[in-house]
Amino acid sequence: MGQIQQHAAEYETVRRLAEMLTSTREDYKATESYALFTTIVCWVVQRARTPANQNGPDDVQAREVGIALQAARVSDAPWLVQDLPEMTAFDFFTSIRNAVAHGDGRQIRPLNENGFLTGQIVPIAGRRLRLRRADMNRLGCALANLFCETMAAYEQEGDLQEAAEQFEAAEAMP
Repeated sequence: MGQIQQHAAEYETVRRLAEMLTSTREDYKATESYALFTTIVCWVVQRARTPANQNGPDDVQAREVGIALQAARVSDAPWLVQDLPEMTAFDFFTSIRNAVAHGDGRQIRPLNENGFLTGQIVPIAGRRLRLRRADMNRLGCALANLFCETMAAYEQEGDLQEAAEQFEAAEAMP
């Protein structure tokens, strides 16, 4: 795996986490999925809540992620969480982030089915949401995709942008 360019560090790290989420090892697939999913959620939600007084280019982009999540219902595609139809995607992922980051009194529980760990039970809005490995994969990858696309769409292309500007300037000279 190659290096990550400085200008793309945030979204490339999240993109790689999502890629890893789709290829978890068989022996630990539920636990590894949970670890990767919650890492993506914590990273993206923390950045999406960037305060308005922070105005670096990447901060403005990160707030765009929050705006997109606030405009979407978690019951709609790509999230498809039907248990909380009125909740925004922003509130949903913030609730997961808080449950994970603060431990919520250690209320996150393993979800065991037929003698196997298949996911985690997470307290959200007074409910105990069952997140199976496939749910964590779908939600984590969709959240990472939104983050990566939004961050990349507003970003200057670093060295490539600089090289293009120099080329354009040289072309404009008589």
